[in-house]
Amino acid sequence: MRNLLRRTINIGVLATGLLWVNSTSAQKTKRDWLQPDIRYVDQRGFSLGVNLGMSDLWADVGTKSAIDHYGNSDYWKNVKMMGGIYGRYTHIPGLSFRLSLANGTLYANDVWNKSGAQGASSYTDDYVQRYTRNLDVKTTVWESSLMVEISPMELFTNWENSRMAHSRFQPYLMVGVGGMYFNPRGSYTINYETDYKEWVDLRPLHTEGQNFDKAGYPENYKQYAIIIPAGIGFRVDLGRGLGLGLEYVMRYSFTDYLDDVSGTYIDPLRFDIAYLGDDVKTAQARKLADKSFEITPGSQHKAGEYRGDPKNKDMYSTISLNFFWKINKRSNPWWK
Repeated sequence: MRNLLRRTINIGVLATGLLWVNSTSAQKTKRDWLQPDIRYVDQRGFSLGVNLGMSDLWADVGTKSAIDHYGNSDYWKNVKMMGGIYGRYTHIPGLSFRLSLANGTLYANDVWNKSGAQGASSYTDDYVQRYTRNLDVKTTVWESSLMVEISPMELFTNWENSRMAHSRFQPYLMVGVGGMYFNPRGSYTINYETDYKEWVDLRPLHTEGQNFDKAGYPENYKQYAIIIPAGIGFRVDLGRGLGLGLEYVMRYSFTDYLDDVSGTYIDPLRFDIAYLGDDVKTAQARKLADKSFEITPGSQHKAGEYRGDPKNKDMYSTISLNFFWKINKRSNPWWK
């Protein structure tokens, strides 16, 4: 009887101990699941990603301020997109390099200044000048870039012990260099009664007299340009292999012709001389160089008047969603 009682007590003690261990382990597992995890620190290795979002042109055509740009209904009727793919290499947590290829469309329209022009007190007001210029542009863009990506919460903290470094949520900064190809087109109205239009390539029309055989005319612009992209982003790890981000990237370009507008108006008779015998090209060049008559019938800018601002280079930006897949996934950090 004593042996049976002793065995019963021992079994009870053992069971109690096992239950306590299991309870402690479960609590620890639950607590760890709620806390940042060291597995979400960027591993050394490669990732593949895709991004897609809205694109915006910041040039001579369109609005001068971002408030006027995004704050009118005409803009939201013509939102354009840009998307791409990229490869990303993480050297150390918080420091990565991204090589990307992207394609999209940029769009801007002087009509976005209409409400500002209606409230202006003078004809010389910037809103009025832009609105009555009445130009629009749709530019196809191909770009490739190499950027450095920095995540401060990982790069400037202790990778192994910092809660910020282990967080699934990481803000980041980007800067780099790249190149682009662009092709601007303008809308050419064929029938004003039905408002039927077609989009015409602008570079071959030499709307500002590029390469015309006369002193003072500019050279024709190249369709390739260097860009300097810079931006900010925020990403969240959905798992050890898949992530989602939101980012804003602005590109400064070394060209002033993303919208085919830079210098001054020319005498429209020069188009008649340059394209003698080609009535279609002459009509397109005349109309797309100066469309102010569509707003103010009978108006025409004089040769030498400013059509754009040659001092400022053009820029464009994207706000995009970013999905990426980590090729190198480990349960433990690579530095262990």
